[in-house]
Amino acid sequence: MVQKILILLNLVIVLAGAGLVFYSHNMIKPEPTNQAAEAEKMKTDAIESSQIQPVPIKKFVVNLHSRSSRLRYLDLEMNVLPFHEDQKELIKANEHIFKDIVIEIASHLEPDELDSVTGKILLENKIKKQVNAKLGQPVVKQIYFSGFVVQ
Repeated sequence: MVQKILILLNLVIVLAGAGLVFYSHNMIKPEPTNQAAEAEKMKTDAIESSQIQPVPIKKFVVNLHSRSSRLRYLDLEMNVLPFHEDQKELIKANEHIFKDIVIEIASHLEPDELDSVTGKILLENKIKKQVNAKLGQPVVKQIYFSGFVVQ
């Protein structure tokens, strides 16, 4: 008697599992994506982002840490590319944050480090990371150095 009840219980569980699998595969279907609309949205986003002009940050000078008695400095001019067009005003209003962060980062780097390609890339990445953290949102997409002289 007990054996018949267990067999019946196992049969019910197996049928319930099979029904659940059938239902999930055949009855619940995700809404199909509109490939043409998605492709068009990607095109318009690419066109829109390529038309954003960078915001210039005026030329300024940073004193560099030097082991010799000779004074070393970085003469820097940069253009900041935002993620969105409406973030340009935010960048212009917070230009002082960019300068403070550049001074903080560059003053801890050696002049020889900054004078290399890897040093410029490192400086750019650190600036982007710290500015975006300070502003509390992703604002800086790219930084272009239009003037970069280490003396």
